Amino acid sequence: MCEHLKQLRRPCLFAVTLLLASCAQPSVDCVLSPNIADPTSATSPVHDPSLINANGSYYVYSSSELGSFYRSEDLEEWRLVGQVFDALPDWLVRQIPQANHIGAPDLAFYNGEYLYFYQSHISNTCDAATGLATNKSLDPESADYQWIDHGLILRSKPHYADIDIYCGDENATFNAIDAHFFVDADDQPWLVFGSTIGGIKLVKLDPVTLKPLPNPEFITLAQRFLLQDDPIIEAPHLLFRDGYYYLFVSFNHCCLGADTQYHVRVGRSRNIAGPYFDHQYWPMLLGGGTPLIAGDGDYIGTGHSDVFSERGQDWLVHHAKRPDEGYRAYLQIRKLRWLNNGWPSVCTETT
Repeated sequence: MCEHLKQLRRPCLFAVTLLLASCAQPSVDCVLSPNIADPTSATSPVHDPSLINANGSYYVYSSSELGSFYRSEDLEEWRLVGQVFDALPDWLVRQIPQANHIGAPDLAFYNGEYLYFYQSHISNTCDAATGLATNKSLDPESADYQWIDHGLILRSKPHYADIDIYCGDENATFNAIDAHFFVDADDQPWLVFGSTIGGIKLVKLDPVTLKPLPNPEFITLAQRFLLQDDPIIEAPHLLFRDGYYYLFVSFNHCCLGADTQYHVRVGRSRNIAGPYFDHQYWPMLLGGGTPLIAGDGDYIGTGHSDVFSERGQDWLVHHAKRPDEGYRAYLQIRKLRWLNNGWPSVCTETT
């Protein structure tokens, strides 16, 4: 049913007419350029987007101080609705006293409720925590609307052993950021997450608590190497299609102004736990990944992607930045096309 499908965002180049009747598929030729407006000010930036369809309306959640989210009926005109939290959760402040934001949200619908995975971290460190909140409705006007915070799901922090410094917990080295919730064909829930420190990880979740199982196994799916000039890898997203698991990730630093080379890459595997390879069969464990989108016309820093599927059409949702507007982050929604060899491509036409 379309009301619980995840979606995407942003610009288009040719004239685009979006015809959406409650659950109709967007008729976008290439790239959608939504207008995201804050009724109290001007256009609001969206960073690290997660988009979902709930009961015929579209919602996009963004990194912000307290978890801002927007609503649209047609994927083009968006209005700021509010924020998930009134204040940072107490458990988060206890874990990370310097925490000052709710970042990299991931929305999903599971077992009759909406899941909101979120994180906060100290910049340029692995001092990070991922939490989970749930809600019966995403419509603030609904009688069922109430966010229930379930607290800590993952925690990573620096550890020191003699002269060695590593990050994670007693089970593995990882960075507890950028979590993406995924349910496989056997209805087993997983969390894929992580970044440069420890790489992209996969961990099996308890279907009831949605926390890692006791004595969890953290499986590394992709990584890069710190000796590279820009070794960052982050923002994983999983998609299953025609017998393959596709792993989307973002490479390089997101926010370096004119030097930003943030972009999306993809690999695939027959097994959710890997190994994942790019189209040249180079392993993602050794830095592989097929480039998918890396800037488009007036936009740079195209990354932190989500994939939305509706009625047989897949879309790539991500943010992108305009150098001529102070590198403000914009929402983009691009049509994903599947080549005969089974690999995705995206439309890159620009206005």
